[in-house]
Amino acid sequence: MEPAQVGRLVERLRREAGLTQAALASRIGTTQAALSKIETGRTLPGLELLDRVARAVGRPITFTLGETSRPIPREERRRRVRRVLGDYRFDPWERAPSPAERESLLADGLTRERLSR
Repeated sequence: MEPAQVGRLVERLRREAGLTQAALASRIGTTQAALSKIETGRTLPGLELLDRVARAVGRPITFTLGETSRPIPREERRRRVRRVLGDYRFDPWERAPSPAERESLLADGLTRERLSR
């Protein structure tokens, strides 16, 4: 997604949640000025900040890939993820997972050591 598209999406989600820029900025640990730059497409936020936005407005992080009512084939999902994230490698252990998330990660064999390779 282009910065302007991401910005419009963040703004729409913020408005749907009934939040001002200042209120959302406070919830996600940034400034109103920084959030304004994101919403106007002057700054492209990182995945971590998008995750905080998603949590603050009660929406899944997948909103960044576009929502649809039909299932998206696996290869198309992977292509979209690569387009958005590029070479970014997400490590869920870096953001202090909740006990339930930690249990799920460990059950799937996704230990901190395995993901740091």
